[in-house]
Amino acid sequence: MRILQLHCDNIEYTPTKKEIQSAEDIENPQTQSLEEIVVAFVAIEDGDDSSVAKNAISQIKKSMEKIGCKKLLLY
Repeated sequence: MRILQLHCDNIEYTPTKKEIQSAEDIENPQTQSLEEIVVAFVAIEDGDDSSVAKNAISQIKKSMEKIGCKKLLLY
């Protein structure tokens, strides 16, 4: 698993299409803005199992506690 983690003052995005079946429908795409947030870009690799995911969650939580940020955006 590879993770690029950023602590952002703000981030904006505009949803354009569903990437996974379980995502909500996009009826009227509008730009969303989030402030004081950690953004984690996650790439799962062959061979990753639940222990890798649990470790990643633990590491992300620790870093968020260290910087005092309570919001997380996963991509």
